Amino acid sequence: MSEPSVFGNIVELEEGQVLLPGFVSKSEDGYCIDLLAIDSRSIFAHFIERVYAAGARFVGLDYDLFLNLTYLWEPADVDRQVEALKRRGKPSQVRLAQDIVPFPKERRGIYHGVKILHGGASAEYIMEQVSVERMVDDPDAPDGSGCRRVVERLYADFDEFVAALWEKGVRFGIDAKAVREAIARDKAERCTIARQTPPTEGSDASIDEQTDLLHRDDAPRLLPNGRMDLRYYRNRFPQVKAGTRLFKKIPRVTGVSGWSVQGTELLPAMVKDFEIETLAGVGTKVVRDGADTYVVAAQDGFLDIDAKSHQVSVIHKIVHREGVSMRTTGDLSLDGDYYEEHGEVQEKRVVEGHNMTFLSDIFGNVISNGGRVTVKKNIGGGTVHNPGGSIVVEGFVSRALLEARGGEVQVSRAEGSTFIAGRLRIEHAVRCDIVADEVEIELAEGCAIAARKVVLKTATARKEEPTTVTMLLPDLARFDHERKRLDESHRNLEADIARHSTALQGLINQSDMRAYFAIQSKLKAKTLTMSPGQQTQWQAMQARVAPSLQKMITINGDIQKVRDEIAKTDQDIEVLGGAREGAAQGVLCRIEAVAGDTQVHTLRQAYDAPPLASLPPKTLHTRLHEAGNAGARLFSGNRGSFEWQPLAEKETGKKSQP
Repeated sequence: MSEPSVFGNIVELEEGQVLLPGFVSKSEDGYCIDLLAIDSRSIFAHFIERVYAAGARFVGLDYDLFLNLTYLWEPADVDRQVEALKRRGKPSQVRLAQDIVPFPKERRGIYHGVKILHGGASAEYIMEQVSVERMVDDPDAPDGSGCRRVVERLYADFDEFVAALWEKGVRFGIDAKAVREAIARDKAERCTIARQTPPTEGSDASIDEQTDLLHRDDAPRLLPNGRMDLRYYRNRFPQVKAGTRLFKKIPRVTGVSGWSVQGTELLPAMVKDFEIETLAGVGTKVVRDGADTYVVAAQDGFLDIDAKSHQVSVIHKIVHREGVSMRTTGDLSLDGDYYEEHGEVQEKRVVEGHNMTFLSDIFGNVISNGGRVTVKKNIGGGTVHNPGGSIVVEGFVSRALLEARGGEVQVSRAEGSTFIAGRLRIEHAVRCDIVADEVEIELAEGCAIAARKVVLKTATARKEEPTTVTMLLPDLARFDHERKRLDESHRNLEADIARHSTALQGLINQSDMRAYFAIQSKLKAKTLTMSPGQQTQWQAMQARVAPSLQKMITINGDIQKVRDEIAKTDQDIEVLGGAREGAAQGVLCRIEAVAGDTQVHTLRQAYDAPPLASLPPKTLHTRLHEAGNAGARLFSGNRGSFEWQPLAEKETGKKSQP
């Protein structure tokens, strides 16, 4: 067997040639690989395949480098190796093997089959001693044939082992140390000679939170005395300042392929990525700082995290989607100007705030300090209090209490509920108790209504319960009582002026005072010239009348004060008259269609009596249904229509008739 020789880029073998690629060169150290000339693993693997297909093998193979260049190194890994060599002052060529030699068939025959397990997870090989028989020339052979048979032990070689197993389908993951040790032991044994490298899984792109404010604090709220209030959570709705970094993007990490012992690539699972801009909602912005990308609050406000889209917004209102219950929020006392609740408010839970919108049902209690309370669905057994504000319910109100004294309430449908409002509008009310200044109802069934102005499109009974309308008339007696008091005060003030005027006139009529005023008028007119003696007498007179002059000044001041009080009293009388006239105006009852038992009567409450709106619901219910016994009845019937206005009655002297 002749040794191979290298002619340029060709290795000559007995059985053929191996064409060397441009990145392989022959030197004194052996065959070297120019890393700068390799741009992919596939060209190196193709070179290895050509060597083994040509019936050749490597001698002194660097098996780790062999695996790296064939399967493991990406171009970036090759670049790092080149840089490492450059730092050590070495060229980019690395030694792969000492030589490339033929792999004759008789040597290949000593390597038998290999068992590949679990689809390429590992490979087993039975190491055993190998002997072969061959004929050698022997003139002294006993049988006179001139040759004799000899038995020769053959020993495995690692480089041959790699080449033989490549042909048998094991191309990756040979345990070089274990194989060499097994060859050295030279005994029969079963060995696991190769194992796959499983893929290294990557990681999806994710976010890294930059502030604790992304999480609410559900710990119980601490009271000033150090005790915990279990009804409230400490920080349910975090607020952030403009410029606060909310989170940054952690880029995805691509997984690394593994390889079976057969050289089949084992791909890692696909990793997921996302554009951070898709998470930046209203009131936020994306900021890049070097290699990092952040979502930053663009304005002061409340955090709103949409659980479906995972979008984070900073908005001027509190948006909550989980409902109000002891499990989710406890009772809520809100600091923001706007609140939007997407879940239910459960029974006995309390929500306090301003300008609140509820997109689901309310079974608990809502307290607003003004603004507007909007309920998109229903209220069942709960309460809504909004003094001075407005309440709008688009759904159904059942067994509830709605109160907006001085404000307005608008409801679509209601049954068995209590309403207290400045102005109330209901499309369909059934067996409701109502106290308001103005009431407008499209259809009232079995309701008890007390108001100054009542407009019903249709009124009827409900289960033998009539619709009862109580017209709240102003208590004019309190105006008359106040007018009497003001008139008495006016007379007393006039008497005070008369008394002060009499006292003033008495001072003026004194002889010295008359003489003083006569001389003073001549002096002012410059019709009198005094001699030195007269000047002395004039000064003496001034001294005598000085006390009286001071009294006149005091009396004139008192008179002016009384006149100011009279003017104020006259103004109060005028205002009181306007208030009395205004209190009597605006009282109106109009029922366009009476379709069932309906009653209308008046009620004039004493001004010092507690108002109906201040009564508890049960007491109010009783008073409204018994009010007809205390006032004058205006109408009772089950058909027709009715309209009544006190001013029209006063002007004509007659009541308007149904």
